[in-house]
Amino acid sequence: MKKVIVLALALVFSQQLLADAASEIAYRKAVMEVVGGHMKSIGTILRGKVHMEDLKFHANGMKNVSVLVPNVFPEGSGEGKTEALPEIWEDAEDFQARLDEFLQASDEFAGVVNAGEMAKLGDAVKRLGGSCKGCHDSYKEDD
Repeated sequence: MKKVIVLALALVFSQQLLADAASEIAYRKAVMEVVGGHMKSIGTILRGKVHMEDLKFHANGMKNVSVLVPNVFPEGSGEGKTEALPEIWEDAEDFQARLDEFLQASDEFAGVVNAGEMAKLGDAVKRLGGSCKGCHDSYKEDD
């Protein structure tokens, strides 16, 4: 009888862990879609295709959402339907360094845009895009 109870509890617990991992992955995807949406909008604006006055909104949005990114890769959320590579958790120190670079680049970009420092805009957006690419090249499954 004890074995049945232990087995039942183990099954319930493992199902909860799987549900939690799936929820973490879904949340991570949603957060990263917001990041991607802001980046695409910033690119469209800077190519002169749409409203330059919206750049502040997207720069500040990117800065705001960037602070969530380090929290959407918890241990145990690498299994399932995810493009996150295991190297995220295997080389956590390098991954954290890249996240820090992204946070700094997002903050710098928003600062440049909010200050109206158009001469610095090109370098700031290159750094921001480079921080995204650097992480994706190493830690995201190829599309």
